[in-house]
Amino acid sequence: MIPAKKSRLADATIGRVIAGSIRRRFRAVYVIGAENLARLDPSQPVIGCSNHTNWWDGFVLYAFARRRLPVRAFHLAMDERNLARYFFFPWLGVFGVGLEGAADAIAGLRYAVRLLRGHPDRIAWIFVQGKLTSPRETIVAKPGATFIARQAGAQILPLVLRYEWLIESKPTVFISIAEPLPAGTQPDAIAARLNGLNAELCARIDLSARDGFEPVFPARLSLNKRWDYLRHVATGRRAEFERDNR
Repeated sequence: MIPAKKSRLADATIGRVIAGSIRRRFRAVYVIGAENLARLDPSQPVIGCSNHTNWWDGFVLYAFARRRLPVRAFHLAMDERNLARYFFFPWLGVFGVGLEGAADAIAGLRYAVRLLRGHPDRIAWIFVQGKLTSPRETIVAKPGATFIARQAGAQILPLVLRYEWLIESKPTVFISIAEPLPAGTQPDAIAARLNGLNAELCARIDLSARDGFEPVFPARLSLNKRWDYLRHVATGRRAEFERDNR
């Protein structure tokens, strides 16, 4: 088990590097359901329950939390083997959970309980599947989040992440958030909520209209659109330029 060693200096420095990396790597980050963040009970800590389909998930959650949940200290559970390769992650609030055996996993869960119990200003993110999976797979939630929530008296915040290219040279990140769930919510119910969120999000991702989506990181011109913009300027047709591919 690797404990978190939260550092304000790391948040201020490495946090900016992470935000800059996301802006360079992705065209934009959008969120839908952000109004559900206001439904969180300020007297209780939070377990954020997310799917895990991309190497970038932890970075995106960190950047998102800094922008939309600044009043809650960020923490995230990560496979101990991977965390050992990134010595600076614990400074951002990441803690390592051993997945090699039951004893290691239980130690990580108990640490998460201690981290949250009595600290309503904290949020700990859990990838409920326990591993990186294909975005095409049905989400199956392990019991860890429910155990932590019950023992720590924490509310559960369901969230899904999707990465889509949308006829652009860079992918766009979409985040969907559901209403908070009580601590006693069973793993199957958490999984059902996440699968429902994911299906709804897929249905709403449209090439021409995305009503209800709010920018976390606003859209930037990808490589092909920069070239198009220069072409329009050079030929005196700047007013005809469209930022999005159709």
